[in-house]
Amino acid sequence: MSGPGPTPAPVRDVPPPAGPPVHRFRREPFRLFFPLGVALGWLGVGHWLLYATGVTTTYSCQAHGLVQVQGFLMAFATGFLLTALPRRTASPPPSAAEVGLAAVALTATSVAAIVERWRIAEAAYGAVFALLLRFALRRFLGRGAGRRPPAAFVLVPLAALAGVAGGALLAGGTLPGVPAGAMTLGRLLVEQGVFLCLAVGVGSLVLPLMAGAPPPADLGSAPGETRRAVGYAAVGAVVLASLALEHAGWGRTAPLVRAAAVAAGLALGGGALGEPRRPGLHRRLARLAAWLMPAGLTVSAAWPDYRVPALHVLFIGGFGLLAFAVATHVSFGHLGLEAVGAGSPTPVIALAAGLGLALAARFVADWSDSYFAHLGWAAACWIGGSAAWLAYFGPRLLRR
Repeated sequence: MSGPGPTPAPVRDVPPPAGPPVHRFRREPFRLFFPLGVALGWLGVGHWLLYATGVTTTYSCQAHGLVQVQGFLMAFATGFLLTALPRRTASPPPSAAEVGLAAVALTATSVAAIVERWRIAEAAYGAVFALLLRFALRRFLGRGAGRRPPAAFVLVPLAALAGVAGGALLAGGTLPGVPAGAMTLGRLLVEQGVFLCLAVGVGSLVLPLMAGAPPPADLGSAPGETRRAVGYAAVGAVVLASLALEHAGWGRTAPLVRAAAVAAGLALGGGALGEPRRPGLHRRLARLAAWLMPAGLTVSAAWPDYRVPALHVLFIGGFGLLAFAVATHVSFGHLGLEAVGAGSPTPVIALAAGLGLALAARFVADWSDSYFAHLGWAAACWIGGSAAWLAYFGPRLLRR
């Protein structure tokens, strides 16, 4: 009788067993959700371009803001999470139904917001969070999970809490007898709470990897990781509490507290203090975006009468630029274009220029005598920069 065979390698180091091929949108969902996110972003900012050029005669600030965070940004986050979580945990990719439902829900929430059907929009938005939470819990808590989440991922359920609670307040605010302040608090939770938590939580995984540092350890792998998780949870608690305080009238103090919490989380966990160890313009754009988030909050606190333009430093320069920088990194890596990403490729330069001009035009709009013309130019620059990015990556993402 022959002796025992060799010890098998760990599960995550073994190629997957032979079986029917997995569609590329399941294996790498970002291929679908990044282009979808750009299209939804055009829907959100194109709102201002159409008004400024006289194509439409009405506008909605609320629809614009919600489409950008619930459609554009959420599509990028969904594509990243549905791709990264199975790889982190050595678990199966999302099913075709999960991918399809997420895409439909993201589209529905954006279209419903544009036509101001707030209850439909928020119901679809809540469905996205329900799908993502179910997807994540099955992979991180299941017995077959090869790895556990990093400590910073304690912020992901807090982001979901902000999104679901904020969406409920936005939907409920349309009902008779509900205080008008419900929608105000709902917008704070949705427009800031969700992505401030995600930026620190997910950023603390992806930003060090982009810079060339090793990935963070798993939660529970050492006592220090548990302490880190507590620290990240405290950052999320401060962010959400500061939103409630701002709604209660602390218009100067609350954004400063929020800015300090986000800066601390990004500096200590996201590696935002150090220079990237690897070359590539998109890596430096990600680092710039990390600091524009607390910068925008600080400016909004210093000049409360100029709060909305200041917050676009957070929205365009922080959230938007970071989403595109991370998407660029993921696309370069998965499409075998690392050599291109090590330089300053034209589509990334065009993206940075477009978003930079859009931020400048929006920031000075309130000082000008042509407010809506500035909003139109800002929208055109945003669309132009993102179109250059999509013209390069889109065909590569969608092809076999």
